[in-house]
Amino acid sequence: MAGTGITPHWKWIVGLFLFAAVGCGSEGTPARKLAPAKGVVKYKGEPIGGATVLFSPAEGTPGNGMTDDAGNFVITTGGRAGAELGKCKVMVSKPAAGAGARPDMTPKDMEEMIKAGKSLAPAKDPIPTRYATEKTSPLEAEISSDGESNVFEFNLVD
Repeated sequence: MAGTGITPHWKWIVGLFLFAAVGCGSEGTPARKLAPAKGVVKYKGEPIGGATVLFSPAEGTPGNGMTDDAGNFVITTGGRAGAELGKCKVMVSKPAAGAGARPDMTPKDMEEMIKAGKSLAPAKDPIPTRYATEKTSPLEAEISSDGESNVFEFNLVD
């Protein structure tokens, strides 16, 4: 094909890609039913801000939310408000702020950290790590179609 710069071979690949992209949309698949879900996360009785809360159903799409300074969260799933109906495993995680030395740090960076009174040791996670994985988290939530009852309080302990 003179003048286009695209060989017939590439036209087939592009066409196949476009066909697959259009054919793989979610139009034919019904969206799973969501219901509003919200709550609060506390650790040792104090609200935890900046934590990620993940609701993972046995089947379907996990939903997540982020806690505010008062520990409050609202779950969204796939960009839509709410969590999928049914029993969900709940995970809560919060990255340690100001972690210590990183692999990309130079000796000068480390020296400056020490002079500033910062530790080179990795920072301790602000909440127990067992809450961060589906396998070890003891937290669960039952999402019902009545969104009014989907208000949860998770009290984390050591």
